[in-house]
Amino acid sequence: MKLQFTNGYRPRFDQITRILQFLHSQESRRKIPRQEIVAGLGIPYKQVENLTSMMTGFGLVLPRATLLTPFGKAVIQFDPYFDRLDTLWMIHYLVSSNPEYVVWHRIINTVLFSQDQFSINQVADHYFPDLAIHFSERTISEKLPKEVGAVFAAYTRSELSHLEIFAAKGTGNFIKSKPVDVPALAFLFCLAHFREQHFPGSSALSIEEVCHAENSPGRVLLLSEYQVRSQLGGLHNAGLVRLEQLANLDQVRFTDDLTPEFVLHKIYEG
Repeated sequence: MKLQFTNGYRPRFDQITRILQFLHSQESRRKIPRQEIVAGLGIPYKQVENLTSMMTGFGLVLPRATLLTPFGKAVIQFDPYFDRLDTLWMIHYLVSSNPEYVVWHRIINTVLFSQDQFSINQVADHYFPDLAIHFSERTISEKLPKEVGAVFAAYTRSELSHLEIFAAKGTGNFIKSKPVDVPALAFLFCLAHFREQHFPGSSALSIEEVCHAENSPGRVLLLSEYQVRSQLGGLHNAGLVRLEQLANLDQVRFTDDLTPEFVLHKIYEG
């Protein structure tokens, strides 16, 4: 469990691009120390530390080794400036569906479904009482509000604002907005990741799980059941999944080659 995922800073995608480019130029290495990134790019060590931590949560780099993941490689080659909604939705899903990043995860999976208007202090005070057994009182009182504020800032003051999940309403206050449509292949990537992480080896998942389970694409991507079924119907018609809704069945079945990496190839190179 990581309380200080952002350390109170919003993601700077321009600097993330620079770090991705540097790591891509070193892709033959087995490990790239942060000190080398600092020396190569002239970015202060603390900022590199914060950004690489966020890049790990966003699924762009591997922890500790600071090497590019398949997603990170695809992004730096085909969407280095984070212009595509596919990329932004996948980043949103990867960080929001990981309980390790407890503040970000809980804001998207719980807080967002509990109310329509938010303030940083109200969210920090009411949705994290259980963290008192894991962290000191000082950490909770000083660090938690900063972390909550950084998550809201990410969705209102960085490229993630293009997803239109939150809108700012005065200093420290936000309202739930109406997200833009999720591209079909970005949805499929999230579905493949959800199966890989929570149901490894499963050849099918119930529509109920895809719609409503914690960390599911329906829940994290803020889609209604109707929208999830519409996405699955389109993917079924494209031959990428198979819907089975006969007798007592209400599920989606997967082909053997449906992996997150397969979907990344279709998004960026297909």
